[in-house]
Amino acid sequence: MADGQVVLVTTEPLGGVSPVRSVYFVAEQDPVKAKAIVGAMMAPNEKVEAWGRLPESAVKALGLNPGDFKHG
Repeated sequence: MADGQVVLVTTEPLGGVSPVRSVYFVAEQDPVKAKAIVGAMMAPNEKVEAWGRLPESAVKALGLNPGDFKHG
């Protein structure tokens, strides 16, 4: 097992209301790949950003296998 990434998704709703932010924990060490894993499931009005490193101990505690992700 290796470190993962914290990925932030920002949803820009229609109608001028404030954006909604969601956090995902991804069992992928490479930030670009982690962003792509989560981004594949998102809508066009959602911005996906790799936010930072997720320690290996947290990946294990979340029960994630390589390539898995979980909504935070």
